Amino acid sequence: MSEALHKREETTEQKAVQYPFAVAVRFRGAGKPYTFGSYKNDYKKGEWVVVETQQGIEMGQCDADSLSVEKYGLHMPGKPVIRRATENDHANFERNLEEEKEAFRICCNEINEFDLDMHLLSARYTLDRSKILFVYLADQRVDFRELLKKLGSTLHCRIELRQIGERDKAKMVGGIGMCGMECCCRRFKNHFDVISINMAKNQLLALNIDKLSGMCGKLKCCLKYEDDYYKELTKDLPKMGSQVEYDGEIYRITNMNVMSEEAKLENRETAIFITLKDLREKAIPRKGVVMKKKDDGDKPVRKTVIHANKPAPVKKEDRVMAAPAAAEVRTFGRKKDKPENKSETKQASANKQNSSRRHNNQQNRNHKPVTENKNITVRTFGRKKNEEKK
Repeated sequence: MSEALHKREETTEQKAVQYPFAVAVRFRGAGKPYTFGSYKNDYKKGEWVVVETQQGIEMGQCDADSLSVEKYGLHMPGKPVIRRATENDHANFERNLEEEKEAFRICCNEINEFDLDMHLLSARYTLDRSKILFVYLADQRVDFRELLKKLGSTLHCRIELRQIGERDKAKMVGGIGMCGMECCCRRFKNHFDVISINMAKNQLLALNIDKLSGMCGKLKCCLKYEDDYYKELTKDLPKMGSQVEYDGEIYRITNMNVMSEEAKLENRETAIFITLKDLREKAIPRKGVVMKKKDDGDKPVRKTVIHANKPAPVKKEDRVMAAPAAAEVRTFGRKKDKPENKSETKQASANKQNSSRRHNNQQNRNHKPVTENKNITVRTFGRKKNEEKK
């Protein structure tokens, strides 16, 4: 018995082939490349190769030049590169693209005929047309035994039906996220992390499911990226909305900003902004303490806002309005004070003449010439003229 087990171990070791080179191959509709082993290092980027996958024989395009496994410490590939794609392989590939459309149409008609609760997404042949893979979306498990029999008799090949979820659909279809970049699941994510609403609570985000959900309708994967960092920043801090005692008074925590390291404590009379360090060290959590409630007959109280880390603002009473150094004083009235010197009278009269000349020049500029002569009647109201008295 032991000899038989030893022989089996030797055969398995022989089957686990060590490939010296690795080639990154990207398939049609795949968001990321897959690594395959090779004994040659002459594969270049952009070349089409035929490889062996778990689904069967497929054709893909090299995403990069072949690399040494030992030199770069790459993961040991399990499947090999069979050969470079020939003209016959390209012809079969193009023919499969056309046949996949017909197979997709046939499968959709059969689904409607059997009235199955499933949404078909894609149909894909292997390169040798020995197998076809149908990918569909469904909320629950679907009994498709009759569908398999019908498709097998129609398409004459192996049929595989694979059910995926909403997140897998978003990864397969792709799209642009709210950040303006392509979805992470389409670009680089190999597996999906478990996302919970507690991650949004740790980041002190508003629990709006519409804004926290991605294209797939599930919570965004990016909530996982900064979850550990926010947990470290909010460690040993009281919860939002809890009551604490600070400087001998009871407050409620109404806001916390982890990025600016600032928290807001508020009661009926005062609102205080303190650092998270002071909140962690000086604030004392108080449970079961009832804050003073506002009575219906009380007048509205104006809160005083205090920034513990900023200088107190200057009150209006403390501000001193300083007069300008060179102030111009103007007096308005009917009678003016007589100047003491004659030189002042001459200067004042000269200034008056200059101002009158400027005024007349301005009027002459704005005055429009009269082209026509008109008869103007002048009427005077008031005392009689001296001529009439005589």
